[in-house]
Amino acid sequence: ALDKNNQSFLDLAKTQLTSHIGQAKSDLDLRQQAIDNLVKPLGDSLSKMDEKINSLESKREGAYQNIGTLLDQMKQSTVALDRETRNLVTALKSSHTRGRYGEIALRRLVEFAGMTDQCDFREQVSTEAENGKLRPDMVINLPGNRSVVVDSKVPLSSYLQVFETEDADAQKKFLQQHANAIRIHLRQLSAKAYWDQFENAPDFVVMFMQIESSFGAALQEWPGLLEEALNNRIIVATPTTLITILRSIGYSWNQLKTMENIEEIRTAAVALYERSATLMEHMVGIGKNLTHTVNNYNKAVGSLESYFLPQGRRIYQLSQAYIKKQLTEISPVELSVRPIIALPPTPEDGDQSDNETPDTSV
Repeated sequence: ALDKNNQSFLDLAKTQLTSHIGQAKSDLDLRQQAIDNLVKPLGDSLSKMDEKINSLESKREGAYQNIGTLLDQMKQSTVALDRETRNLVTALKSSHTRGRYGEIALRRLVEFAGMTDQCDFREQVSTEAENGKLRPDMVINLPGNRSVVVDSKVPLSSYLQVFETEDADAQKKFLQQHANAIRIHLRQLSAKAYWDQFENAPDFVVMFMQIESSFGAALQEWPGLLEEALNNRIIVATPTTLITILRSIGYSWNQLKTMENIEEIRTAAVALYERSATLMEHMVGIGKNLTHTVNNYNKAVGSLESYFLPQGRRIYQLSQAYIKKQLTEISPVELSVRPIIALPPTPEDGDQSDNETPDTSV
């Protein structure tokens, strides 16, 4: 009986345990499904985010590669620019190259002002002087057969050396040397006396400094630069001031051409008036002849009506059976030639109009 009870108890416990296990498994599946429903959107979002992160990473790597390529190109360009700048600085240290650079800058400036070679300016014009042959960089033509000489060979060696060092004392020394070089060049340029070598040239020479900052640096080290230049009959001009001078010269040329055109217009107007006077004389003669012709025509019509037509009508009355065509009626011309009222003034009329007092009443 005890074994039977134990077996029954075990069977019942097994049955109950199996039931509870099945129910727990069902509950676990439901909970797993609920958890999956909650976690699945999060997993999908994480997957999409991972895809976007991978895409951004790929784009970032491509952008970094492009930036690296651009940096390499920029580095190469910087190296080439530095090399060319050094070559330019080295070339400008030569007086010949520096002078040529000034001539090119001067030519471009005058062409920008609207001037034309061989018409408004001339380059490298040679002239004989007591000390030998002189050849200024440019001669600009002025109205009235006058001209002004421009020199562009300004020393710049010391000024360029200022940018080759970072030592303040050395820079100060180079700036002083630059001011002294400008002073010496002023005196040498004044000694050439270009105003005596070119006919109708003003008593001054324009010294063109193609680098604005070089003029400012020299003026800062030597405040009396402009006074010394004027005392030596030198006018210092930078690109800004020279373009103003050139525009003023161009305006003078335009005014001269306008005056020449006005003279031509006056000459053409006088010739037109004289031809108009001749035409008026012809028109008056034609009018007189037309009037004379009309008068003679009317006289002929009167004579025809008085002496010829009466006999013709009588013949028609006597010979109607033989005459098929009658005489056409003829009428005199009553129109007269319109006189020309506004005739050209004669010298007598001009004298009378000068003696008359003009009427100023309103």
